[in-house]
Amino acid sequence: MPLTGNKGEWSEIYTLFKLLGDGKVHAGDANMNKLDLYYPILDIIREEIKRYEYKPDICKNIVVIDEDGIEYARISMDSFERQSADLLVAIKNAKERAFEVPSAEDFMLKIGCSKLKAPSNDKADIRIVIHDLRTNMTPELGFSIKSQLGSASTLLNAGETTNIRFKVVGGDMTDEEITSINQIQDHLPRMAALIEHGYGLDYSDIEHPVFKNNLLFLDTSMPKFIASCLLFSSMPNATSSIKDAVEAIAAQNPLGFTGSDVVAFYEHKMKVLLLDSALGMTPAKEWTGRYDANGGYLVVRKDGEIVCYHFYNRNDVEDYLYYNTRFERASRSRYHFGYLYRGDDGNVYLKLNLQIRFTK
Repeated sequence: MPLTGNKGEWSEIYTLFKLLGDGKVHAGDANMNKLDLYYPILDIIREEIKRYEYKPDICKNIVVIDEDGIEYARISMDSFERQSADLLVAIKNAKERAFEVPSAEDFMLKIGCSKLKAPSNDKADIRIVIHDLRTNMTPELGFSIKSQLGSASTLLNAGETTNIRFKVVGGDMTDEEITSINQIQDHLPRMAALIEHGYGLDYSDIEHPVFKNNLLFLDTSMPKFIASCLLFSSMPNATSSIKDAVEAIAAQNPLGFTGSDVVAFYEHKMKVLLLDSALGMTPAKEWTGRYDANGGYLVVRKDGEIVCYHFYNRNDVEDYLYYNTRFERASRSRYHFGYLYRGDDGNVYLKLNLQIRFTK
């Protein structure tokens, strides 16, 4: 049966072909520009029905070795380079959501690949042994792949686990007002009506206990901080930019920071959340601080170039995440956010849902 996949899934195979064709990967800056710094690739490991390793040799071939240590194939790096170029064209020209690329599939079979996405229980999409020229270390690292060739991917996925509860303040809201505002179809007009009636929202709680504990694990003030950012982005006329939300909250300074650089204080908190979400933390699983994608991020740019955000260069990884993410409103029908309701204590509450997506 032919392999079919979307642009993001085919991007994983493209990344494999491209890295093996180039034999190295360049570091990127916050704007995804390639830097002079690069990492030679010594080995790529892929787990499928069998474990295969892809090792460049001194003759510019890729030697494919199976889990028994037997050579499976020996193919020139030029072949990988040509295949990556052809696959890039196919991905860019694809009109359907899921599509086939027969030429790429034929080449995959020659190198032991039978699936577009290697099975994984963590956030690492590909495992690479690189040579860090500065430290002279050769670690095996897991990288998460993000592609600009398809639709923007999520960093922190929405679910009922990411609902955040706010208390309505500013007066005693009547049941008639609750019904009237809830009948407004769209979220932003609904928030505008709440304000027009003279009400505001104060952070109450993170509803899911595991997600709340994960946020507390990062920083004891993280629940209140991220709730404040989400509330800002949910208001009429606000932008969805992570950076804009952080700067707006820094201007309010709800945590009372008295140092010289208030923006840096709040920016750091957001970068901690983004980094841990990128490399391992999920809302519904208890977080212990151990990264799955311990290498960092590989980003496939729109032009097909790949840039690396190596965890050794933590500031670069954090800047990339900070400047290239936004809040997104998830499905209100699925996650029950955006509706006013009266709690058992008689107070009126509203839930907002946290989801963070890449901008491109």
